[in-house]
Amino acid sequence: MRKIHLLLGALLASLAAVAVVVTVGTGSSHREAPLTSADPTADDTDVYAFTAKDAPGMLTVVANWVPFEDPAGGPNFYRFDDRARYYINIDNTGDGDYDVRYRFDFRTKFNNRNFLHSLTPVTRLNDPQLFQREAYELVRETYNSRGRRTSARSLGNRFRVAPSNVGPKTMPDYESLANSAIRSLSGGGKVFAGQRDDAFFIALDRVFDSINLDGIGTGNMGGGIDNVAGYGVQTIVLQVPEARVTRNRKAVSGPTASNATVGVWASTERRRLQVTNNGSGRSRAERRSGWVQVSRLANPLVNELFVPQSLKDKYNRTQPSDDLKNFGRFALNPFLAGAFNQLLQLGVRTRGRTDIVRALFTGTPGVNQISKNPAAADTLKINMGVPPSETENRFGVIGGDMAGFPNGRRLADDAVDIALRVVGGFLLPPERGGKKLPLGDGVDVNDQPFLPVFPYVPSLKNQIGGSPTEDRQEPPHPPTSAESPS
Repeated sequence: MRKIHLLLGALLASLAAVAVVVTVGTGSSHREAPLTSADPTADDTDVYAFTAKDAPGMLTVVANWVPFEDPAGGPNFYRFDDRARYYINIDNTGDGDYDVRYRFDFRTKFNNRNFLHSLTPVTRLNDPQLFQREAYELVRETYNSRGRRTSARSLGNRFRVAPSNVGPKTMPDYESLANSAIRSLSGGGKVFAGQRDDAFFIALDRVFDSINLDGIGTGNMGGGIDNVAGYGVQTIVLQVPEARVTRNRKAVSGPTASNATVGVWASTERRRLQVTNNGSGRSRAERRSGWVQVSRLANPLVNELFVPQSLKDKYNRTQPSDDLKNFGRFALNPFLAGAFNQLLQLGVRTRGRTDIVRALFTGTPGVNQISKNPAAADTLKINMGVPPSETENRFGVIGGDMAGFPNGRRLADDAVDIALRVVGGFLLPPERGGKKLPLGDGVDVNDQPFLPVFPYVPSLKNQIGGSPTEDRQEPPHPPTSAESPS
């Protein structure tokens, strides 16, 4: 326990800029760049990395794509794109380049004798009444220090995707149907792919209306409406043994172990040449063209907050190892700091923010820095040696919970409230304008409770006669004083 407290002190001492960087705004990356907003099946929306309570010794990653899925979105319900490659990337050396990649290649089979997605009843994944069936291959790739692939091993090529929740008549027991898509991996771990509830929660209308807290006071006692409630995303949940992602291929012995921290991010690739509708299949030119990255995501909001509109697509096609060169100047002199000073009179320093680069892009020494001389790279850094908290605090590290954001990111971590409080001066000393203001957007929990077991993210509800707007409501309870950081 003493080591954990020492780590907490080190992080709080140097973290002032982290929340300013990664939590001002929506805390998510739905439609964050011009090209991805027009290409939703390639759009990474959120990434979470944590050690689950029921799976010690494992790294659990939740990665989401395809924002704002309406549960009634038929007859062509949402799915992963067969023309894209989806990745979960791991950097275990601190250079900002991937050392281990898990690649997901999807394929969809349509029944040409029926014009619908499915008919009642669909009770299993191979049910003849399920006319649109999705499967995928999962490939584990490793790379050397020169970026060359050294191995590519298929972990399974017939894994089934949980179909969209069409409704209670067509799928009378959707939970059992979706759970049948959970597959165990050789060597340990599990994987799931399919539609789930969007785990992010936020009052989008207030946040994007210049942080409009009118009518809800400081926002710390509820009153906000979760505008993401009722919508779904395409989710991949991957759980693998720590030894599969550490640089020495060994499990982590504790929070101070040299292999304890890794950087995680998701990305999407497409063929350099792609024709949207070319009839019977891909042309020879398409098949011969290489793959290029079109989207990536690690810490929430980096692209939104620091990168100008004209460069957001460049951010999505480049690697984390190039972040300092390409975008470091925007972190050093963040436009949003000045904007928040104007909107909320925060008095945040706006120039020369070397602390931001150090805290977010390189990690915090002694806490979640991957190596002694890491590259400044946007990866979601998690110290896997920190055990899960018995009682989670939604404020994560600023609430005294070392297992929470930004040391990884759990599903229930309240990025928005952390943002507003830190931007208000929560972590700054009084002589630099520090204030412990109880700011928030009024939405403190997800509209659905998270699951205690894999895949942890609840399924998307689809009730006849309902709509996403009916689920957008205040949190079920306001935060108690015990939840607040001190």
